[in-house]
Amino acid sequence: MKRNSATNTEIERFSPDCKVGLNESQVKSRTDEGLVNVVRKHYSKSYTSIVVSNVCTFFNLLGLAVFIALLCVDAEIFNYVFVLVYIANLAIGITQEIRAKKSIDRLSLLTNKSATVVRDGKETDISPKDIVLDDVVKLSVGNQVPTDCKIIDGDVEVNESLLTGESVSIKKSVGDELLSGSFISSGCCYARAEKVGKENYVETLSAKAKKYKKPHSELMESLKILIKIIAAVIIPLAILYTVKSFVAGEELNSAVLSTSTLVIGMIPSGMFLLTSLALAVGIIKLAKHNTLVQDLYSLEMLARVDTVCFDKTGTITDGNMTVKDVVSVDGSDTSEIEKILSSMMAALSDDNLTASAVAERFGKESFFSPVNTLPFSSKRKLSAVTFKDRGTFALGASEFVLNKDEYGKIADTVNGYAAEGLRVLILAESKNAMSGENLPANLKPIAYILIADNVREDALETVKWFKENGVDIKVISGDNPVTVAEVSKRVGIDGAEKYISLEGVSDEEVANAATEYTVFGRVSPEQKAILISALKAAGHVTAMMGDGVNDILALKEANCAISVAAGSEAARNVAHLVLTDNNFNSLPKVVYEGRRVINNVQSSSSLYLMKTLFTMILAAVTLILPFTKVYPFTLRQMNLLEFFVIGVPSFFLSLQPNDSRVEGKFINYVIAKSLPAALLMLLSVAVIEVLKRVLGFYPDDISSEIYTTMQVFALTFAGIANLYMISRPLNRYRFVLVACCFAVILAAFIVTVVYGIDILGFAAFTPLILCWHHVAIVISIALLNIPLAFALQKLFEFIRKRGRRAVKQTRVK
Repeated sequence: MKRNSATNTEIERFSPDCKVGLNESQVKSRTDEGLVNVVRKHYSKSYTSIVVSNVCTFFNLLGLAVFIALLCVDAEIFNYVFVLVYIANLAIGITQEIRAKKSIDRLSLLTNKSATVVRDGKETDISPKDIVLDDVVKLSVGNQVPTDCKIIDGDVEVNESLLTGESVSIKKSVGDELLSGSFISSGCCYARAEKVGKENYVETLSAKAKKYKKPHSELMESLKILIKIIAAVIIPLAILYTVKSFVAGEELNSAVLSTSTLVIGMIPSGMFLLTSLALAVGIIKLAKHNTLVQDLYSLEMLARVDTVCFDKTGTITDGNMTVKDVVSVDGSDTSEIEKILSSMMAALSDDNLTASAVAERFGKESFFSPVNTLPFSSKRKLSAVTFKDRGTFALGASEFVLNKDEYGKIADTVNGYAAEGLRVLILAESKNAMSGENLPANLKPIAYILIADNVREDALETVKWFKENGVDIKVISGDNPVTVAEVSKRVGIDGAEKYISLEGVSDEEVANAATEYTVFGRVSPEQKAILISALKAAGHVTAMMGDGVNDILALKEANCAISVAAGSEAARNVAHLVLTDNNFNSLPKVVYEGRRVINNVQSSSSLYLMKTLFTMILAAVTLILPFTKVYPFTLRQMNLLEFFVIGVPSFFLSLQPNDSRVEGKFINYVIAKSLPAALLMLLSVAVIEVLKRVLGFYPDDISSEIYTTMQVFALTFAGIANLYMISRPLNRYRFVLVACCFAVILAAFIVTVVYGIDILGFAAFTPLILCWHHVAIVISIALLNIPLAFALQKLFEFIRKRGRRAVKQTRVK
């Protein structure tokens, strides 16, 4: 007898009949003993770990250290403004991760929505967690096995690829074990639960097989690299600066303020806030478009997609199939054929769109007695039944049902129907019986079953959007390629005339065909994955949309896996995104949102990195120069740059429409945009420093703080020039944004110069009569910023192109 691991007592086992199942008292007994299918799953973080992981980061701890240091020296209130950015970053980060947790938990509920059990002689749908030991579970095509069990009636084929990586379906019959986490690819059976909860095989694998594979994120990897680089630089610089300040005899307050400005200036905290906020807005918008996102960074993969692959059924067609006609091969009456088809549907337990269409037309009535059945599978592409005293009948794709000679006799007729956009099934007959799963070799065609697919009304608009936005479409189907090509032409897919059948084609030939053809017919599940892999190897970022067990391998291989709520549990388990409205027309909105978010994050991030690079370079320079004691600027003085050149503009830029496909590496892009800007800011500061020290432009009656104020305004106007550069090409929205930010900076400059009002730690230009040339210098530098910004950007673009060319030449050699 089996022992209860929780109580270490022996368990009485039940052997219920498959049609009766457990009774109410037996279920209660199992529940009381704790023998239920409940497992503590940790697919998403706890709320406590979310808060801790967001609060206890390297940059947050540095910010806290700066905050405490400022408190110790009783710094002015304006020096604490940076705390607001940190609080906002924390609030949005925590809120968004909680939203992500709820999305993942919601997806988990969606994935394991129900299981069918037999209790007290009735079939009942319950949550998988409510299954008890020895329950009778009914399983059919597309179902995920909810718990380890043993078949007690029926035959099925099982796909265990999520557990073992082996894609070939395995035939299982009475007495065979089914592992939780596997999927039924054909047939129907009743099975008794042998293990529940943590005793299940899948739980011994730490649930890794059931979890989706996170997409590779260039954005996430780039942010990690930036964090490591900044972390490696910031602490040594801060220590050296502090030591230099004390050695030079600076007061404690002055040393703390300058070092604090240095540390906060090098932390691009707003960049992480911007990324969190942009992704949060993107997730919210996708939710409005009925899209559930497994991982925030799936948005990035969407933004980079240049090829989308899908089957025609449920995408360009609505999945509703109807039998248009049945035609005998010899032109005779079809009444006997219709009885055969009805008897086959009654004998088989196939649950797919084609079988449903045939059953809808011919019914499920047993005119003949079945002695052996072979259910449909996506690999075989046929089903068959041997009837007593009638022989064997096979129904499916003609190339798979018939041998080459027999198929050759009817190929022209089949292709003629297929050219009309019809799916053609062949019904073939043999007087011999099946031997296990082996069909008789002498099957002869007796009828064509013609099935029509309904083209979706919105498919034309969807395909048009993809074409206009640089996304190639590949149609991968198990149907006749001629049929698929004809339907693809109807909805305007470019290159639909380039079609190929992959029946009997080697893996190498499949890979070579991936980029040469648009429509692929007679594709097996393994070949789907090979096509996706080949497209990726050719440099394409590929999205795969699938809803069936036969799509699992391709979905796992794709850069971005997309499924629908009505799809199989298998497909939803491995998908990065789930379209909850089952609507293919939602896909353009999803791709667009991914592009908008990532493009805007890339553009806006260069503003934050501009400040970080500027601070690092200036800190290194002033650290080396012997005549500087401390970092020249204070936190208070940098607020103008932080908010009106970086913070506010980056937020509004992140909300802009942008449908350009994301290309290249994030880190290369932001450095190429931010380094020229940082150098321009440094140049603006250096020019004033040269005038001040080298040329002796330093009259005794002019306060030295005026030069610091001049430098702050000069570098701020340089920041405005960079804002203008990344906002190009200007539309009305971006023009107003740049103009408003410039107006605020200009207003602050005028207030300081004309009215002598000390704001944000700026020195008043008084007496103005002696400071007019200082004003003229700042204005001159501001006017030169735009042409200098253009020149620096061009120079860096030239260097990048030369670098790429050198790398390519090296690879060729």
